[in-house]
Amino acid sequence: MLAGQFELEPDSPEAIVKRMRKIWITKKASQPLGFQSAGCIFKNTRGLSAGLLIEQTGLKGAKVGSAEVSERHANFIVANPGCTARDVLRLIDMIRSRVGEKFGVELELEIKVW
Repeated sequence: MLAGQFELEPDSPEAIVKRMRKIWITKKASQPLGFQSAGCIFKNTRGLSAGLLIEQTGLKGAKVGSAEVSERHANFIVANPGCTARDVLRLIDMIRSRVGEKFGVELELEIKVW
């Protein structure tokens, strides 16, 4: 059995909405929310941003088939029209390989592949 306990603080609806809007604006500016995507692909590792590691390998905009590393946030894979699961998986393999070669870091998937 799993149990949890939470301690919440009351706040005004206006303050909550203001915080939610701020978070939404930040996400909209930094993530490819206007595109079909496979989501955030890799976990951050050892205090390092997976997106930054991918970006520093020069992979933003890299494509395999119709799968593309997002120009907005390198830890997102955009599924362009005609994209297949195979395209996404091959791009994931390429990203892992390049980051491993350049930084000696093995990226761990955040997504579950069925």
